[in-house]
Parts: sequence; C-alpha cells; structure tokens
Amino acid sequence: MSAKPSFRLFLRFRDYFSFPHLRLSFNRILSRLRLKWVFLGLALLAVLFYEIRTSTLQARLFSRHNERLSYDTGPGRSPAIAFPRSGPLDGRLGYPKIAAFQSRLEERGYRVVEQARLSPELLQLIEWGISPPYREPTEVGLEIRGMQGLPLYRFSRAEHLLHDVEEIPPLVLRTLLFLENRSLEELPGSRSNPAIEWDRLLKAAFLYVGSKLGLPSSVQGGSTLAVQLEKFRHSPKGRTDSPLEKLRQVTGASLKAYREGVNTRSWRNQIIVDYFNSMPLAAAPGHGEIFGLGEGLYVWFGLRLKDALHILTAAPNSPGEELKKLQAFKQILALLVSLPAPAYFLLEDRDALEKRVNQYTRLLAKAGVIDEGYAQALEETSIGFRSSVPPPPGYPSSADKAANSVRTTLMEILGIANSYDLDRLHLEVESTIDVPLQHKVMEIFRSLTDPAFVKANGLGGERLLENGDPRKVVYSLLLVERTPGGNAVRVHADSLAQPLDFNRGIKLELGSTAKLRTMAHYLEVLALLYREFFALNLEDLSQKSREARDPLTQWAVDALRKEKNMSLNAFLRLALERRYSANPREVFFTGGGLQSFGNFDSQDDGRVFSLREAFQRSSNLVFIRLMRDLVKFHQARLPYDPEAVISEVNHPERQRLLKEIADDESRAILLKAYRSYRGLAPEAIVNRILRERTRSPRHLAIVFLAWKDGADEQALSAWLKQHLRTVAPDEVARLYRSYGSSRLNLADYSYLLGVHPLELWSAVELAHQPAVSWMEFWGRSAAVRQSSSAWLFQTRNRHAQDRRLRIRVEKDAFSLMAPYWKRLGFPFSTMVPSYATAIGNSSDRPAALAEIMGIIVNDGIREPLLGLTKLRFARGMPYETLLEPDPQSGQQVLEPAVARALKAMLGEVVELGTARRLKGAFTRADGTPVAVGGKTGSGDNRFETFDRRGSVLSSRATNRTAALVFYIGDRYFGVISAFVDGPEAAHYRFTSALPVALLKILAPVISVRLEPPGDEQSRDL
Repeated sequence: MSAKPSFRLFLRFRDYFSFPHLRLSFNRILSRLRLKWVFLGLALLAVLFYEIRTSTLQARLFSRHNERLSYDTGPGRSPAIAFPRSGPLDGRLGYPKIAAFQSRLEERGYRVVEQARLSPELLQLIEWGISPPYREPTEVGLEIRGMQGLPLYRFSRAEHLLHDVEEIPPLVLRTLLFLENRSLEELPGSRSNPAIEWDRLLKAAFLYVGSKLGLPSSVQGGSTLAVQLEKFRHSPKGRTDSPLEKLRQVTGASLKAYREGVNTRSWRNQIIVDYFNSMPLAAAPGHGEIFGLGEGLYVWFGLRLKDALHILTAAPNSPGEELKKLQAFKQILALLVSLPAPAYFLLEDRDALEKRVNQYTRLLAKAGVIDEGYAQALEETSIGFRSSVPPPPGYPSSADKAANSVRTTLMEILGIANSYDLDRLHLEVESTIDVPLQHKVMEIFRSLTDPAFVKANGLGGERLLENGDPRKVVYSLLLVERTPGGNAVRVHADSLAQPLDFNRGIKLELGSTAKLRTMAHYLEVLALLYREFFALNLEDLSQKSREARDPLTQWAVDALRKEKNMSLNAFLRLALERRYSANPREVFFTGGGLQSFGNFDSQDDGRVFSLREAFQRSSNLVFIRLMRDLVKFHQARLPYDPEAVISEVNHPERQRLLKEIADDESRAILLKAYRSYRGLAPEAIVNRILRERTRSPRHLAIVFLAWKDGADEQALSAWLKQHLRTVAPDEVARLYRSYGSSRLNLADYSYLLGVHPLELWSAVELAHQPAVSWMEFWGRSAAVRQSSSAWLFQTRNRHAQDRRLRIRVEKDAFSLMAPYWKRLGFPFSTMVPSYATAIGNSSDRPAALAEIMGIIVNDGIREPLLGLTKLRFARGMPYETLLEPDPQSGQQVLEPAVARALKAMLGEVVELGTARRLKGAFTRADGTPVAVGGKTGSGDNRFETFDRRGSVLSSRATNRTAALVFYIGDRYFGVISAFVDGPEAAHYRFTSALPVALLKILAPVISVRLEPPGDEQSRDL
C-alpha cells in the first residue's frame, strides 16, 4: 500500500534539510544572530551607562511629564482637586485636612470663594500617593492680618532656617554629603538626576531581596538626600514601609528635580538647603516636634543657627573660641548621626549618642573630611545639651490678645485642639481687627500702670484709683462696629498678663450691668402682654384682669382697659413710668433664704422712683422689686399652681415636688461625698470625716462602730490602739457600752459625728470599695436615701416642706426666664434663682454684654459677629482653597420698639445718670457731638459668713469689678471693664466711674473712626 501524501511530503523535507551544505548555512545564520544580540546588548549597556552618567532620557521624560502636571485656581468649589496623604510635613501644614476644614467652615456659614483646579495628570499623581512637583514652603505658618491687610500675627521659624547653600560652612556641607549622599556634588552633567545614586540603590535592592529570601543580609538604605526629603515630608510617619513607597519617593523626587527643566544644578543645591531645614529631630517635652538643623541646635543645645554659622566660619582668636567651634561642629554632627533614631539618641540614651558621634568622627578622619588632630580634639569635646527646653515658637502671649482671640476662634471652628498645631498650618487669615487702634489701646493700658500717667489723667480721685497699686488692675476693651456684613470686632484688648482671653473667658459679677438685662426682659414681657391683650374688647379685658395672678399682667390689662387704642411705643413709655420703692428695710425670701439689700447711694433709701429714673441712678432696691414681679410673672405660668401647692397639704403636685426635692438634695450630698472620698484609703477617709477630731477616742469609736456593724469590744480595742497606740481597757469598755448598741442606726451615728447620714454612708461604702462607679454607687444608695429623707414627708415638718417648696417654685420660675436672657446673649444656660440676679449675682462676661448692646443698637436684630473675613489655605500649592463668610441676614430676637426704648434709656444714663462723664466726649472731625449711651456696673465681691441672726461674722474680698457697656453713634458699641482679683481687691475703692473715665481717655483715638465709612483719612490715627 502506498504512503499517504502528507507522510511523503514530510520525508521529502527531511531529506532536503539533511544535506550538509544546508546544515552549514543554518549554523552561519545562528552565529550571525548571536553576534547581533551581542552588539545589541553592548549598545544597550552603553546607552544605560550613558543614561546613568547623564540622565538624558530621564530629564526628557520627567520634564515633559511635568508640563502636564499643572493647576490653576477658579471661583467656587473645585470639581478637580485632591489632597495628599498624611505625611509629616503635609500633616503639619494641614494639607490632608483641608477637605475636613472646608466642611466644618461651610457648616458654620462660610463658602468656598476660590479653589485649585488640577489637571487630570496631576490629580492622578496625587491619588497615587506621589507628592506633586512643587517646592514645599519652609517658612509658612499661620498668618493673621487685620483691616487693610495690616499684620497682626505671624508664626515664623525664619531664625532657624537656611536660605542658601552658600550659608553652610564647607566642613558641615562635606560632612553631610559624606554621611548621606557622597555623589551629589560629583554628578557629571547638568541633567543628572539627584534622586538616584545607582550603586547605592542597586546594593540596597539586592540586600532587600536577599533578606526576603532568608539570606543572612542586613537591609541598608539606598536613599539620596532628595529621596530622604520625600520620606521626611510625604511618606506616612516619615518611613519607607514597602518597595512601592520607595518608588513613590523616587518618582516624587525625580519630578521635582526636573520641574524647572532638564538642568538640575540649582535644584541640587536646594536639596541640601531643604534637607538641613527638614531633618526630623524628635520631640522635646514642653516644646513639641523639632525639624531642621537650626531648630535642633536651639532646642537641644541652646545654640542659635546664626551664631553657629558665625562660629564655624570665623577664624578663632583664642582657645575659648576654638573650643566653641569644636563644640558647635560636634553638636551639628550629633544631630546628623542621630537621624536614624532621633528620639532614642537625643532623649533616651545620650551616652550612646556620644559613642556614635565619636565613631563617625573617626570615619570622617579616615576619609580625609577632617584631619586626625581635629578628630582627636572633637572626641575630647562634650556635646553639651542645654539644661531646659524653651517654649515652642508662637506660644500664646499676654501681649497679643487680639491675635489670641482670633487663634481661639480658629481652633473652635477648625476643630483643632491646641495652638501648637494651629500655628503650623499653611493658612492666611484676614480679620476685622483695626490694628493701629488695637495697638493704641494696648499702649494706653500699659500706661495705666504708671502712677504719673494715672495722676496726669485725673484718675487718682474718689471712686477711681485713689487706693491700691495701679499695676494690679486689669483693664479690658471690646469694641465692635456695625457693618453691612455683620458686627465686626475692631478692638479685642485686655491687660491681663496671661494668655487667657479676659473678654470671653472669665465669668465675672459685673454688678449693675445686669440691670440692662433685667430691663430688657421687663420690656420684652410687657411687649408680649401687649400683643396678647391688645386685640381683646373691654369685656374680655375685664375678665383677664380678674384672672391675673401676677402684678405685671394685672398692670398690662388695666393699662389697656384705660386706653384701648394705645400704641406699643406709648405702652412701653408708660411701663417705664411704673414706680417702685427704693426702701432697703424690707427682707425678701429669695435665693434659698431671707435676704436684705442696700442701695449704692444711701440718698435713694427713702425715695420712690420710676423705672426710668431708677435705671439712670442704678437704684438696687427698685430692680430687686422689679425682679420679684418678673419672677411672679413666670410663676404664674408654671405647669402647676404654686400657691395651691404651698397652701394645700394634700395637693397631688406637692408630694411629687417634695420627692423631687428630696432626690435632688440627696444627689447633691452623695455626689459631693463621692468626689471627696472616692479612691482614698480607709485611714484617709477617717481623717477627712473627723478632721481635727482624729485623736478623740469617742469619735474614733463612733466611726468604727458605724462602719463595722456587729463588731465586738475586742475589735474596737484593736482599732483604737491602731490610731491612738494606748487606750485604757475601761475606756474601751465604756465606749463600747455607749455606742455599740444595736439600737443605734446610721442617723444616730451621723448625729453624733455631726455629719449628714448620706455622707457617713458614702464614707463607709467607699472605704469598702474605693473604685465603685457613680452609677453603681447611686443605685446602692436607694434605701439609705429613702430613710434619710423620710423626715421631710412627716406632717410635723410642714415648715421645712414649705420652705423647700418656695425655693423650688422660685427655681422653676427662673428656669422659664433663662431662655429669654439666653436669646439676648446671656452666656450661661442657667441663672442664679435669686432676686439678686437683677444686680449681677448670675454673673456675665464682657463679650456677652457687648452682644446684648449690639442687639439693641441693631433694632433688636442679632447680627452675625464677624471676626474673620478670609481664610486661605495652602497659597501657591495645588491644594489652595479660599473661604469667606457667606452673607447672612440677622435674626430678630427683640421687639424693635423694645430695642429703641432701651437705647433711649441708655442715652439718658450718659446725659443724666451714672455715666455723665462721657457727655460730649465723642465728636466728629467738624466738632459735631456724637450720641453716646451706656450702662454702668460695679461689684465689691466678697465671701461672707453670718450668724443665725443674719449678722456678718467675717467678710473676705474675692475680687472687685467695674464695667461700662456702651454704644457710640450709630456704628460702634462695646464694653470696657476694670478688675482686681484676690484679697488685694480689699485695698481698692474704684467703681464704674473708672471705666467711664478710661473710655473718655480713649475717646480721641476712637473718635477718628466715627467718620462715615469710606473716608480713608479718618482711618489713620
């Protein structure tokens, strides 16, 4: 059978290729191909060698790619923006948090006005985690400017920074390059990539691969200075944790090298400068993180950078100068060699650092960087750490109160915990502060400490600074201007020698300034009653008159019955003519007990004033009685009938209220005891509960038997011997017979010790279990609470019940009053439930007083308070974001007619009342007088003790205050105050006449600001 055609074809091909001449031809072809591959390989090696030497290809690729890595800024929110990862430098400058800052600001009424728009390639680069090829700013930090861009505050590290490679002493430069990047100065061409040192990189790669394969090789770094900069600045935690992270570092460094084109010579010098300015040198306790050679020298060694540079470049003229030069260089070398583990070497083991420095000293000598003699002298020189760490730059200063106020506001709105982090943000802020006026006010405040200035300005008279040291008085001024965009803070000043913001941060009893709040609430209540009753006919008004349960409602109804068509303005004017006695002889039940009050001016004691007159004269008793009427107004609107609750023993609300009162009293006692005794050892608890009676056998026995229920006489004897060493047996037996009876209970032991039963129970519980939680402690106390308060519910204790119910009713009435005060800027959520709130007992803050004045000046509208007008993050970087306050309309919080009535009364205080010194003090440039109004207040605040008859047993001054809340013309308002803290306040006699006189002294510098807006000449002091 013949073969298949396909098989025959195969045989023919086999025979053909089996001929000898064809095999020879095939071998020649293979030989030629091998030769071509050899030539191609050699060519590639030549190209690679050329590229390594010149970086020509890299220069072209990176520089061309840089052309596509661009951004610009445009209006509104950006549709194309990304923010970097949280590397050390990026994190300090706030770049990764800009999106979060933006969200917080938008929630608080700001809007994005301008933001960076990134090219697609730059957007992708940042999303890959590679830093963009833009030089990171080294001198940036928080910068605050006032009106017209005048500087107010700037955080700066400029004194710690190098600016040019020429500043660096040659020895320091050679040392750095020897340690970190020996080839940087020797790169052959202008296009060489300073980010890659090929021999070190390949060695590091081989060692890394070997370590991953389990070979006995240690991993070494292959990073150049440029790559280390990327790591220090942009890698998470400043570390290289993977090959991918290393690739990011090399790519970022390479892109930066070719940002300005293919020539990298100038960038190489900049790398050296930036490296010295960026070295991470641990964190010093009390100072914070340290970056850069200059800051490291100052914090760790007390050597300023400019001094170090001078020492190392100047020729020494004496052995002392030579020693300084040696030590300065050794300190720099110590910082350089500590970089692998700065916290360990600079904080934990400085002996190890000394050894490491000496080891590198010998290496430098061996390499010829320094000579042998210099190396030996260097080893014999100590590093010389400083003994104490300086505070961080930008630490809050008592002299920069306006700047501190802006910084505090920034921390609040940005959610930043401390000024240290805030100051390091790449952030420019424009504020509303009038910087020249702020400085002038602070200059006058400083002058007030000089007795000669005090005397020359007539401040040594009666009710001024006639007594006491003028240096101990703290002054403050908050000045605000009405603008179309809101209320702008122009001056925020105080003389308190602490960073604390006196205007916003201190709770003060500012005396009769509270009468402004009381009067505002009175007129507000009357306006509400007017709105409620105005539309009623006479028959309905008569019915309302019969139903009225408080004096204010009764008066409002009767006034409208007499004149049915009265306008609201006329109604309020009539309300201000209501008359009250200023008699101080009445005793009032308020604030938890019987209280009596006095007038500032004793000539008022026998008089009866209209409310308008009393406001002008600041008559205390009139406002005490007015507050009583306001309390009765709110009592009449409680969800229960106070009169019925107090008068009817079986009223259902009475029992509910008494139970709540008992629980509140028990909670207060238990919480105080819990805080006092928790965590103490039993011995300490005994000492605290017995106080000066710890050596009394009787009291020790009572405590022991109260704690150890069922203990025998032998146990008591051991207890007493433990505390008193020797106790006669018959004394122990007598004490046991007297106090060891099973008939004695907790209430008996508490009575014998003179403490509350709940306090004694708390001491016992916390002695047995010192770490018990409050909730568990409270739960365990249910039975003892019930037993300790059972007496209150007994019918024979009717007087105690009624007393507590009257206190509770007053407290509930003040809780209804508080929201009205709060809406007008009162700074606290609760008020002291006492008529004395009308004369300042509920305290206040200067800034809060300025707020109510702003509401009055703005016809009852609360305008937004403007402190910041612009916030610009990351100027000149691809994350740049500008935000401004979004224009907002004010909120009507007070009847306009009420606001106008109050403003007129404040003007009368200056024209006729306690602020008459200010009359005519403010004028325009043409001599036209400017209307001024205000309310004065002063407080001689004391801690007093009384006997059972109410007589004062002791009186100790705690502080003295005086304040004036004011308006000037149609645009300006604010508050000025004087304050002395502590027992020294007893030596002063000043009243509100002092801040009035001080505002008069300030009048000339404020008056130039009263010209119409836009008059630039008027803006110059």
